[in-house]
Amino acid sequence: MTGNGYKIRKSREWWSVWALLSRGSFYKVLVVLFLMVFGEWISFWRILRGDSPPGSLEELVNKGGASVFFMAALGVILLILAGTIGQAEEKSRNTLMRLKISGWQIFFIRTVYCTLCLLVLFSVQITAIFCAAELYERAVGGAGLSEQFLFLAFYRNEFLHGLLPMEELGKWVRNFLLILAFAMEAARSRKMGSVTLISLFVLTAAWFISPVGMGYRDGIVDFVCVVVIGADVLQMLFAREPE
Repeated sequence: MTGNGYKIRKSREWWSVWALLSRGSFYKVLVVLFLMVFGEWISFWRILRGDSPPGSLEELVNKGGASVFFMAALGVILLILAGTIGQAEEKSRNTLMRLKISGWQIFFIRTVYCTLCLLVLFSVQITAIFCAAELYERAVGGAGLSEQFLFLAFYRNEFLHGLLPMEELGKWVRNFLLILAFAMEAARSRKMGSVTLISLFVLTAAWFISPVGMGYRDGIVDFVCVVVIGADVLQMLFAREPE
């Protein structure tokens, strides 16, 4: 009975930390995702209704500025997550200290939450492209399109291939490291500032779109992410618990 009571109490404490995060950021993240999809769809619709319709889905994605909308949403979501965690440290510090959870456990919960938010961003963007493919197929007529036009678009377009690398393991690893590094940086204490988070975002905005295949850009991004992740882990391992 004591063991069950301990588990119930620990789960409630973990959910308390999760609730603090979701209450301050969940709806804001949803609004950003809605605005991203809405902006892309308006852009795609205007292009498809224009005098010179795009010759391919890749051209529609490029002209519609999907990569710009995605990067803007990524930057805003990172600001929301980092800001929410910073506010929680200031306004809910006493609440967090009353919970019998270590700083490492709080950091872990925050990292999982931020990771899920970023995974949702990627999933929503990929789904939006699938829907855009349906719009494109209806606009140009399916008779002249290859049955694999969507697959080919994700293979030939560098931005789409970066989102969904398919069989390319190197970019799957890069995306995993990027999401984890972003999540861990956003989950960190804001006492040290957000220089690393901003620098990582600038690097991603510049080099996320890269040629198909593992290139030097992906290698540099991987290296930077590994360094950031390692530094965050070491910081949490050797951080002193507040008394």
